[in-house]
Amino acid sequence: MEENIKHWIERYQQEGDEEALEQLKVACWPMVEPLIEELTKKHGAEVGELLREKGLERFAFIFSKYQLNVQLSLETFVANTYRFYFMQVLKEQA
Repeated sequence: MEENIKHWIERYQQEGDEEALEQLKVACWPMVEPLIEELTKKHGAEVGELLREKGLERFAFIFSKYQLNVQLSLETFVANTYRFYFMQVLKEQA
């Protein structure tokens, strides 16, 4: 994992540093976009905007839960966590 990302995660989790959270959004949100695109193709364009909105609202919470000392890569954590969360959002919309 890139050292900057690790540092931002630590700063956000330990200090609640909002600047670090913004840096994480810039660096890590691109990991979420392919999943949103996949679900948009499957469920329609309106779903894409909803998932973006809900995903950004949930970003801080999700990154507060990532454990730096486990062997799960950040990319896998983000993909799995957002997939699960987005499935919940879609169920609520149904």
